[in-house]
Amino acid sequence: MNHSSLRIFTFSSDIFNGYTVSLDIHSLQNQEDIIHICVQDLMNTLERYNFNILVEKCKECNFHIHSHSYKEILSCDPNETIYICDHCS
Repeated sequence: MNHSSLRIFTFSSDIFNGYTVSLDIHSLQNQEDIIHICVQDLMNTLERYNFNILVEKCKECNFHIHSHSYKEILSCDPNETIYICDHCS
């Protein structure tokens, strides 16, 4: 794993705020791939600990990244936090 391809994604959400995923973006193609993997990581954690109501809440969320384009994510500082949010239009 190339450390320069690791990025830090943190959820900015009323319910899931602060949940953080460190992700190797080397083989990903777009923001949707990033969001899908981060949400799946969150869902796996919620399911592992039987937070069934939170699993359902997570399924209702419309997660997105609006602060960075995919190209910006590829070229940003690996220590920069990129936020995945669900509370804006």
